[in-house]
Amino acid sequence: MKKNMLVEEFIIAILLCIMVFMVCAQVLSRYVLHKSLSHTEELVRYMFVWMTFLGVSVAAFRGKHLSVTLGTYIIPERFLAVIKKLYVLSAILLTVIIFWFGSRVVFLQLITGQTTAALGMPMWVIGLAVPVCAVVLLIRIVILVKNHI
Repeated sequence: MKKNMLVEEFIIAILLCIMVFMVCAQVLSRYVLHKSLSHTEELVRYMFVWMTFLGVSVAAFRGKHLSVTLGTYIIPERFLAVIKKLYVLSAILLTVIIFWFGSRVVFLQLITGQTTAALGMPMWVIGLAVPVCAVVLLIRIVILVKNHI
């Protein structure tokens, strides 16, 4: 593992390896054995959901999200600090909103007892990706702010 690799990147790499193996097994099973492994497609889809939300925090921490840099050339230097603070505050606010609504969805999935179609796995396990990864993203934003002050 690289020294500067984040925990999220390691989890994403593991999930990706498992997903590749499962998809290859599904294809081989379908075309060689003429039998489909019904649960692999659903499980890969849910692993992809987790990977996506983990990837958001990695991209934020690495500064790889899309951004508009034209404004930094046009706006006077004295206003850039204010705009950066507004950017950080809006990112924190959006992350808190995502956490709040994601938690509400997970709670509803818990009380209704929803399960997945093929696996019968509780849906809240998949839905938990949203609030958990929102917390991870919030931690990454706080670390970024702390390192740049």
